[in-house]
Amino acid sequence: MTSGRKPRDPVLRRIPYDSPRSAFIEALENNGCVIVQNFTTQEALAEAKKDVQPYLDVEEPASSVGALQGSTKTCTRLIGRSATVREKFLADELYQDMVEHFLAIESTCYYGANATTTTCHPLLSVSITVDMRPGTLAQQLHRDDKNHHARHTAVPYYQRNRDVLLGLFVPDCATRRENGATRVVPGSHLWGDAKPDFGDGSKGVVDVEMEAGDAFLMLGSLYHGGGQFMLEEGSRMMHIMFCCAGNMRQEEISFLSYPVEEVKEYSKVVQDRLGWTQSEPNLGWVDLKSPEFMLQ
Repeated sequence: MTSGRKPRDPVLRRIPYDSPRSAFIEALENNGCVIVQNFTTQEALAEAKKDVQPYLDVEEPASSVGALQGSTKTCTRLIGRSATVREKFLADELYQDMVEHFLAIESTCYYGANATTTTCHPLLSVSITVDMRPGTLAQQLHRDDKNHHARHTAVPYYQRNRDVLLGLFVPDCATRRENGATRVVPGSHLWGDAKPDFGDGSKGVVDVEMEAGDAFLMLGSLYHGGGQFMLEEGSRMMHIMFCCAGNMRQEEISFLSYPVEEVKEYSKVVQDRLGWTQSEPNLGWVDLKSPEFMLQ
């Protein structure tokens, strides 16, 4: 199944939050990414910052895992440490609608001659706050679905279930090239797995410059990388969540990261994204039952 849309030249679009869902779907299919204008409020950003700041201020070496370079502070287990991030960002209806559209897998199988159609719903793969500080260099352009060993075939237009990840980035402040705005290559989600041609490193690259209150959606197959933090002081905080297809292993082990007694207080959509509902037909059960009974 494909979108059937003839793609336009790839660009980084800015679309107001209250626009039709079809506008965001078209932007993600054509470009692999989109800026959501007026995604959240200044009050919500202040609450989220208050929640995560104590973890960012811990005096320990910054992580160098993956694309991190040892000069970026992190707050892991994010949705357990910030109710604001969990219920206002992750659970946001627009984000969840896009997650379901791009990552849900529907398939039909047969029991004898009887057809049964089931849906595998997405999961939260990871949630983390990153805080870039002076000395942080630009990341090499990469795809985040590398963690799932995703393979890609070059295509002229988007095909359903091509991706296994959809990310949400919510900045705490305005993002500019000077404070390390994420760099993306719109349209690269349609590329194959051959060595990419970025020329001198800037060919096709666009800075994701946002205002505080905006957000950024990105498919996992899009080439991107954090920019260089060029300022001598300050930082750039970003709250990041990625959902994955429900038949994929999550990057963060949610059942160890979020204790069941805490998960009981989460909204239903968050519980589902953490895997507390069995995926059809038979993935993720406890004692042959869907595990939400353990949240009662």
